[in-house]
Amino acid sequence: MADDLATGLSELTTLLLHRGDVPESLCAAADIVARMLPDSLMVGITLSRAQGAMAGGSVGTQPILREESRLSAGQAPSAQAIATAQQVFIPDVTQEQRWGTYPRRLLAHGVKSVHIQPVSATGEVLGALSLYSNHVHTFTAQLRQDAALTAAHIGVLFAVGIEAARQAALTDQLRAALASRSAIDQALGVLMAERRCTRDAAFTVLRELSQRRNIRVAELAVEIIEAITGRAPGPVHFAEPQPPRQRHRR
Repeated sequence: MADDLATGLSELTTLLLHRGDVPESLCAAADIVARMLPDSLMVGITLSRAQGAMAGGSVGTQPILREESRLSAGQAPSAQAIATAQQVFIPDVTQEQRWGTYPRRLLAHGVKSVHIQPVSATGEVLGALSLYSNHVHTFTAQLRQDAALTAAHIGVLFAVGIEAARQAALTDQLRAALASRSAIDQALGVLMAERRCTRDAAFTVLRELSQRRNIRVAELAVEIIEAITGRAPGPVHFAEPQPPRQRHRR
């Protein structure tokens, strides 16, 4: 079991740090967790984002996850785990009285016991790891401890992935802004040469013309460059930062 857990955590690290497609990553991660934990569990992983929750699961969990995605914290255990940052444990679904008709729906899918662990990083709840079993009293103290370890590991990996995606989006925005700035600078140079005016005067001309035509200054700048050169401005070159070289001791 320890070897399966270690191998699974290693596979999760490789998967979540190198695959960019979030829905596919969630399903693949759930498959890994289903293999690494005992008792043939069904596994669902929910990622809660500002744009809305996203879930993926191992074989057999999709109907359950679809139902849970439509329910609030008072109606489903996974939503409650995310809302409260507390684990939810249902040892025997047939005896469960919480969440209205939800236990009956679980039984319809053959689920007899459930353990849901919030997925967190740096104090923020990012989602939930949901484990479903076809047998009652499946989740021993050891299995719940392994689930907590797995959820913590997934939380760290999700946090790294989310931050990497944020940094990539910010980099793209900065590149676009610099490319627009480069086109504007070139257009200003053209206007300064044509009108024999200062840079400030050329920018005033460019801005007023863009307002009259109701187009962005950067778009107008590209038109001016194309009119002079016969082609659109070339791509702006960005020097990618290089990692520091390691010094070898003699």
